[in-house]
Amino acid sequence: MNTVKLGDDFEEISYNVIEQAINNNDLGLIPKFCKVFRKKGYYSFRRKKNIIFDLAIEITPPNAKNPTLLYLVECKNYSHPVPVDDISTFADYISQIEGFATKGVFITNNRLQSGAMETLKSYGMMLIEVDDNNYNIVLHKTDKLKNQTDKDSEFDDKIKKTIENALLPKNVKGLKRLSAEQIQNIANNFLNEFDVQILENAFCLDLNKLISYLKSKYELSVEHVHLEDNQGRKLLGYFDSENNKIFIDNSVVGTERYAFTLAHEIGHYVLHRDLKMNQIAYNNFKDSHHNIFTQQYEIKNDKNWIEWQANYFAASILMPHISIVARLIQIQNKIGVSRNQGTIYVDHQIDNKKDFYTYIDHLSEHFKTSKQSLEYRLVSLGILRYPKDVKPNYQEEQERVREESIRRASEYMNSKY
Repeated sequence: MNTVKLGDDFEEISYNVIEQAINNNDLGLIPKFCKVFRKKGYYSFRRKKNIIFDLAIEITPPNAKNPTLLYLVECKNYSHPVPVDDISTFADYISQIEGFATKGVFITNNRLQSGAMETLKSYGMMLIEVDDNNYNIVLHKTDKLKNQTDKDSEFDDKIKKTIENALLPKNVKGLKRLSAEQIQNIANNFLNEFDVQILENAFCLDLNKLISYLKSKYELSVEHVHLEDNQGRKLLGYFDSENNKIFIDNSVVGTERYAFTLAHEIGHYVLHRDLKMNQIAYNNFKDSHHNIFTQQYEIKNDKNWIEWQANYFAASILMPHISIVARLIQIQNKIGVSRNQGTIYVDHQIDNKKDFYTYIDHLSEHFKTSKQSLEYRLVSLGILRYPKDVKPNYQEEQERVREESIRRASEYMNSKY
């Protein structure tokens, strides 16, 4: 197929989506006040002639003779990254059109050259990326024009939602529904390839050695950066499959969240690196409001599946099942617990609570994870059980246990002497 035909097909898809959305009242606009045009010219005060735009959306309010809001759309089917100059040229064309509140929309099937995204933002443009095979259109939310009204912004958002609903994929091609047991087996194989001593001796995972191993064996590098998504939202970690890199936000480095964040992104590398999925399309899946690691919610879409799998993999390499049981039995032998070894039961009895906090303190320290992550892991493995009316609060409960122990010791000493 020649480039002209590709470009025409590209424009045709974009035109049909917008026109259908307007006619179906999906944008909250009255169709008779909106018109979509292909290859329409608008007068340039500099050139003293019309500039032809691929697509244009004119919005003319009731009783107005001419449109007041004009969306100008540039459709580019590239076989190479989008040059900065093309965006600047498009912005220059828009700036030459007078008599409207204008907004630029740039649609392309390829990634941007370095600096192109900042150029788009500086002009307040909307960017729509298209997957060349599936025509999955997505939106990078850019800065709004300074003179843009709230109604214009609302229109932007409605176009975004319409495009997503019309063309975004409902699932991720190639995603496997792995069970917890399958993921644990994959994690164990991963650990054994790295260092067989970890599972054999229930050692803690050395993250620095692991990072070096990933770099040397898989050319997978880990970088600490300031990390945000394309909508300006804070991210803790991100696996860039295209460049084979893991990015961790600087705010996580040196905190107890670092290990799990890194292990989670390694999980994406091990389990999901071959998935073909635009990152922005992936972001547009609706997130669960529950903590995925607890598994206390219904997995409703492929993003939930992907994140749950990465979380379970992270837990499995940081706190392997066999290692937890081995270390737990070691502690129980040390403190004289002989019954039901390898399991933990905590209720309102002070001795059981004391043992529980001993286990949590020791295991979280050994595996270098947070106490909350460890508790979730113990529950998910069926190692930790407690009545529904017992929900441990580490700081408060430990203080009460400590005070109760002191009180009992004092009573004992007073009664003896």
